[in-house]
Amino acid sequence: MLSLNVRSESSIIKFSAAGAGFFALVGIGWGLWAHSMAIVFDGSYSLVSLGLSLLSLMALRVATSPADNRFNFGRLPAEPLAIAVKGLVILLVCLVSFGAAVLAIVHGGREVAAGKAIFFALLSVLLCFFIWWRLRKANTSLQSVLVEAEQHQWWMDGVLSLAVLLGFVLTWSLQFTAMAHWALYADPVLVILVSGYFIQVPLKMLKNAVNELLMVSPSAELRKQVYRELESLGISHRQCKMAKSGSYLLLEVRIGIERVEQMQGVQQQLERKLAELPLEPVIWLDFYCLNHSKQQQLA
Repeated sequence: MLSLNVRSESSIIKFSAAGAGFFALVGIGWGLWAHSMAIVFDGSYSLVSLGLSLLSLMALRVATSPADNRFNFGRLPAEPLAIAVKGLVILLVCLVSFGAAVLAIVHGGREVAAGKAIFFALLSVLLCFFIWWRLRKANTSLQSVLVEAEQHQWWMDGVLSLAVLLGFVLTWSLQFTAMAHWALYADPVLVILVSGYFIQVPLKMLKNAVNELLMVSPSAELRKQVYRELESLGISHRQCKMAKSGSYLLLEVRIGIERVEQMQGVQQQLERKLAELPLEPVIWLDFYCLNHSKQQQLA
């Protein structure tokens, strides 16, 4: 099941990376041709998305690699680490674009070839939302945090393209009115509005990823699901600890050594009961003796 999900995740992320590469090349080239800062920003964002998609592929391979002498507990934090890097890079792109747009306004705005820009923006809106829809549909069954991060990227790119399209239509319309001189400011103002609005997305990605790197407990709803399954096996919720790390649920269960025979096969039973969770369970059983400090760790 896990290997199938990994292959599916990899295929979806490669599809996302191919789309990002296409938009990066076309967007930057078209933006320079149309003299549009907003389209260059859109293309630059796609270029960053390409790099981040490749980072996701690498994180997926690293996270699923087995434990070894150096990484005794595996490399599961690779997923939240990759998402933290994604959030940081997207945040920097938004801040740099915001600053560049402010400078453009200070220097009197920018003249844009509105006709060329409108055509690209319309094409970009349609393709971005199509790719976002494909990722969203695929992730309904996968429940992958990496694919979810790719969704966020394409949603941001799609809404950015839509805002750019509406702005260029407005710019083109202004050219036929007494306010034609304001058309010079439409392009940088669009970049300021979109980058300022979307700064919340990378901040949320960073917050969630850092929490997972710090081994934060999963949501209350997920904990209740796990507790119900544990109680069905005669295990109290006080005997377990859990954390979310990317697509994985890390679960440690402490059981008294006097219940060893009673708990035979409990790990396999837990894995079966938790198979329907949106996260892949990784379970450790810790058998302890009340009268001795010595513990026997079974995994």
